[in-house]
Amino acid sequence: MDLRRKLLIAEAAADQDEARYQAHLQLVGELHHQLGIPVGVAGERLQQLIAEVRARGHHDLLNLWQLWFNELIQNRQIILVRSHLLVDELMAVGQQELSAESLDLLLTLLKLTPKEKLAGFWPRLSALALSKNVDAALLLLQCQELVLLELKETPVECSHTRNLANSLIQMHFDGCWLSAKEEQLALLLEHSMQLLQKLVTSQLDYAAERVPELMGLIQCYLQYGAEGETLLKPRKFPPAQQSAAYEQEKEVVEQPAAQHSRTCGRKNKVRKMRSIAKQRSQAIGEPLEANPRDRLLLMGNQDYGCLTGDSGENCLPSDTEQQAETKHLRQQQAKVRITALHFLGSLTKQLPRRSLYGYWYVLFPDGDSGGNRHLLLVGLKDTNSRCRALALQLGAQLLYGSKGFLSQACSRGPSNFTPFAVSLASSVLVAYRTLSAVLEREYTPPVLTQCLKCLAVLVQATPFDQLEMGFVYEFVGHVKKLAKSEDPTIAVSALLVMEMLVGTAKLTPEIASSVGLAPSQRNLQLEPAGAVDDFQELCDSDAEVELEEEEEQPTQKSEVNPASTLSPSVPRNSWLLRQILRNLEAPGTPVVVRVESFQVLQAMATHIGLLRGHQDRLAKVFSAGLKDPASDVNLYAARCLDSVGYQLGRLLPEISERELQISFWLTLLPDIYEAYNTAGFSLKCALCDALSNMGAFSFERLSDGQRTALLAFVSGCASDDHEEPLVRGAALRAMAVYVLHPSLKTDLGFVENAAELTLRLISDSQLIVRIKAAWALGNISDALVGGIPNQTERISADLMGRLIQAASKSCTDNDKVRANAVRSLGNLLQILQLHPSDNGEQMQLAMAKLLDCVRSSGNAKVKWNACHAIGNLVKHRAFFASSNLSGILFPALSQLMVQHANFKVRTNAAGVLLHVEQRQDLGTHFSLVWRSLLDALERSNALDSFEEYNHRDTLQQQLCLAIAHLLTLAKSSDLPAMREFLEEDRLEEVRATWRRVAFRIVPEQSAPLFTCSTLLDQRLHPEVNTQQRCALAFITSTLRLDP
Repeated sequence: MDLRRKLLIAEAAADQDEARYQAHLQLVGELHHQLGIPVGVAGERLQQLIAEVRARGHHDLLNLWQLWFNELIQNRQIILVRSHLLVDELMAVGQQELSAESLDLLLTLLKLTPKEKLAGFWPRLSALALSKNVDAALLLLQCQELVLLELKETPVECSHTRNLANSLIQMHFDGCWLSAKEEQLALLLEHSMQLLQKLVTSQLDYAAERVPELMGLIQCYLQYGAEGETLLKPRKFPPAQQSAAYEQEKEVVEQPAAQHSRTCGRKNKVRKMRSIAKQRSQAIGEPLEANPRDRLLLMGNQDYGCLTGDSGENCLPSDTEQQAETKHLRQQQAKVRITALHFLGSLTKQLPRRSLYGYWYVLFPDGDSGGNRHLLLVGLKDTNSRCRALALQLGAQLLYGSKGFLSQACSRGPSNFTPFAVSLASSVLVAYRTLSAVLEREYTPPVLTQCLKCLAVLVQATPFDQLEMGFVYEFVGHVKKLAKSEDPTIAVSALLVMEMLVGTAKLTPEIASSVGLAPSQRNLQLEPAGAVDDFQELCDSDAEVELEEEEEQPTQKSEVNPASTLSPSVPRNSWLLRQILRNLEAPGTPVVVRVESFQVLQAMATHIGLLRGHQDRLAKVFSAGLKDPASDVNLYAARCLDSVGYQLGRLLPEISERELQISFWLTLLPDIYEAYNTAGFSLKCALCDALSNMGAFSFERLSDGQRTALLAFVSGCASDDHEEPLVRGAALRAMAVYVLHPSLKTDLGFVENAAELTLRLISDSQLIVRIKAAWALGNISDALVGGIPNQTERISADLMGRLIQAASKSCTDNDKVRANAVRSLGNLLQILQLHPSDNGEQMQLAMAKLLDCVRSSGNAKVKWNACHAIGNLVKHRAFFASSNLSGILFPALSQLMVQHANFKVRTNAAGVLLHVEQRQDLGTHFSLVWRSLLDALERSNALDSFEEYNHRDTLQQQLCLAIAHLLTLAKSSDLPAMREFLEEDRLEEVRATWRRVAFRIVPEQSAPLFTCSTLLDQRLHPEVNTQQRCALAFITSTLRLDP
């Protein structure tokens, strides 16, 4: 029986007058006809009818009318005009809990209502109480979600939104719907969490206020249906107390000490974790997303969580054998878990990292016990492949940027209690074991990919040297197998893990053995020795199996790629290098695998012992990469060559490798020239950078013709006005590196040519070009100063004037430009001081620029470079020709020594004083400088930042030497004031620091500290009066260093 017939029967049986009954029949007749044409009806008519029926209390009749209206509207049999009036009636005052029929009609009407009117219903709609009837509750949630999408938040609406969110959370914690059928419950939980996610996302500070409840909600429903559990009630999860200590969210990337070398004017940067999605977008030429947050998320395939239920090819065998009804239920339950994961992902984007660390024990393993159903456990045990992939993907997002937090993990601790560091270390180790188990058991490609990405992020954030050894081999063996996968996505992800592992700054013996770095080249303290031998044996065992597999099919391999016959030349334990070279030499390797292989090779270059001795084969690989038809392979090959060349050039090669190193560059130079002619500007920049890192050893051993061709090439690139400024800047940087090589350092013609090209780029509109040009100017000035003793001719006065003018102008540019501008300006002024009569006015103006950088710049590097430059200038008397310069210099230095936060700046400021040769140069500032030195020495023991700890000893040594130097310059009239400042509260601390420095530093440097007081007494004792004699005795007794 259709709804219209039921409605007519109910109308006939209803207790109502005849006129109203006939009116209702007439309305039914008007709305139902056989012509098939929609009938227009005013919302007022239906509103009035529903109000009348509700007023008489005929609830069954009311439900029938609402069901029929809903059917007519959905079947487009009527066209409702002013539908919002009917919505108003359905949400009339006093109707706090609507029936399922009313809510079904309300949902249909809201879809028809103009969007601009929806927001007006939010106050009443959000105030409606969720029914314990599952059908009604589900319909209400859908209505609220529909209106929320069109809501523009105002303070009033925000309060309604918060109230609704609170109500939803409370309903979950009370377990109001646990008595519902499983399918209905799963659907209700899914929609309620989706709505709650949108409500929380729309309120910026709400998530932070209700984190314990929201985390409890998410953690509860991550278990829903996973192990047959559906009757679950959430509980609050309080944050761990340790989270209060982690306010610093910026991660400091550790740089090896060797990376601070000025060789080739660059630092070998540590590569940060990147998204594979970003790499793919680069490979196909798509623009990158502008949102930096999106670039940080290791999303890869972002649709895993959007689908539910295992597909036929990805589901477990048992899934395909289940009946359709059971499978549908499992899919619904998986939707709940996926919704919980999406909710967690949204929540973590809103919360500060400090708050997330407080819930580490919820999100990740909680020590050996494993704790709750954390994300990695979901990735291991969930029966739905998309749940597993999404959980691991979310785990990677949360681990990204956690290096500062995980740096506290340490397996070594006291035995009588378990400190936080040990608990965190245990959590990290369990995380590794869980991910290793995933790699061992998993067969679904999307899940494997996400697991490898999660492992890569964890590797980058792990302090390996602080954890117990043995766990690296648990995952390297699995990664090694997956790196050979025929699926490019899996192979790339596996190589990414090894890239992060081999790029670790501090290699442990275990890591070194796992990647094939020989003990003699690790530069490590290998303790205990027995453990190292075990690691080596394990690695050899794996490599021997691999070698045997290669020897079984030598003919096939040689037919595919003749270069593979060189494979035995790679040590058998260097399986990673063997795999990378195989990828790059095989002609059928996918582009993304070749690109990632170059990335791994670039990371291996940071530990150059992995690559030394293989220069010939590397040269062939780079040559093939530069000739590859794929532009991305060309670019990454050039960048990898840049890093490898830099590392090879930093150290003098062993005698057995010198010919290899020279041959390496002789092989590549023609290919670099050829690749440059057809390259885009990014590749051209990378090629110029690679040439700059040839190293002095290889450069000096080129033949005259080869060296001339190389210099002509980079000079032509730098002088080409039709070329991109970035390319010209990169070529100029290469010339600036060559300027400091022995054969060109005294070649005034080449130096002047480089200087002219620098002047053409130092005013470029692009900041990066100006930075390169300023750095080049600094190198050119270094070459000019270093070549002064051997030069028989001078740089032209006109060029010198233009260089000083350009450097002075750059002192007002960006801090990165100024840091090199002050260096070059100091060097140029040293040259100019040799001929001060040439242009005294220009010299005074340039010196004033240096002093301005000391006083006004906020950048520490600018200040210490400026101090270093001024220190070289004050050696010459010409600096003090103008009295107002010293009046600016000494107060500025005094302020830096005492107040600047950076200890290196303080050290360089004190170093300037060591170059002041005469007492008259200090003038009236002697007392100020003396007091500032004492204050600085006292304050040097107060560390505002632990980062300055490594620079404290150097600062104190420089301050003590400056004090000793001032004692050699002091006059008898200075003694009373010197005693007065020394007698203040700082006396004992100054004396203790003075003695500690004197007995710590080497004798060659400590001599001034031991002799200054005696020499002062001998020099001034004959000419002092009584007051001065007392002061002299006090100073000498205070600073005397008796054994």
